[in-house]
Amino acid sequence: MASSQRFSHLLFGFSLLAMSSFVNEACSVQFSDALGTGVRFEDPDNTSTGGGTTSGEETSSGIPLPSPPKNSVDSSSFMNMCGGGCMSGDNSISCALPGNPENPPNTSCQIVPTETGAVAECATPGTFKEGEPCEKTANCGPSLGCVRMESGVAVCRPYCCGDIEACSPGSYCSLGAMAEDTINDTPIQIPVCVPATPCTPLDDTTCPEERTCTLVRTDGTTSCIEPGGGKEGDACPCAAGHVCSLSTNTCRALCHAGGNDCPSGMLCQGGSAGFPDGIGVCVK
Repeated sequence: MASSQRFSHLLFGFSLLAMSSFVNEACSVQFSDALGTGVRFEDPDNTSTGGGTTSGEETSSGIPLPSPPKNSVDSSSFMNMCGGGCMSGDNSISCALPGNPENPPNTSCQIVPTETGAVAECATPGTFKEGEPCEKTANCGPSLGCVRMESGVAVCRPYCCGDIEACSPGSYCSLGAMAEDTINDTPIQIPVCVPATPCTPLDDTTCPEERTCTLVRTDGTTSCIEPGGGKEGDACPCAAGHVCSLSTNTCRALCHAGGNDCPSGMLCQGGSAGFPDGIGVCVK
């Protein structure tokens, strides 16, 4: 089963709308300026011609990444942002195979920057653990990359290339700038698991200044993220009070179940799995 199909089964059980056919082009995404322009994600399996599902219906409100991607029809995997090589398909375990004479067992797959983008290669891992400060990926232990977070401090974080839902509980898949990338004007962004900042949707007083609270995982995990400008029906990234539907790359307005805070002509649909109690999404 393609990654896009797997992800569609993991998304929330919304049966809100019959969805128009997905964008009829190969799956690619240009990330927002907040994540560094010029970084693109393409369907690793080349199987997506319109969104990763053939049901014709949207089964979820869609859970966003920290700053949701633009022009996305499937964001269940960021494999093609991870440099190919040992990070692609079954080759992702090749570095650890004892029977592989070219890559001894003490090597692991690491993503490194080049002038043409990220490249994944087998190398000897470091000893730094998750969350510890680092200067480059070679400092970090197996399956960890060195990324510079908003604080400006570079730390080791787990890669989340193949499945954005594979991060440990309390964290979610986001993009971080490669700490050692001094080659490119804008550091290459790679997907890593970052700690979530628990908050209350539609109450941005629970977030730091200039951040908004939204859903970041299909299990209902919330976090404070940098808002975009998209409102109901607009393309992601989304403004405060909205969530990005990854299946359609459109913003959906969040609302208080039973309330009247939806745009004119819409009602608040609550009680969906994965949403916090009392929070819903606006539907026509």
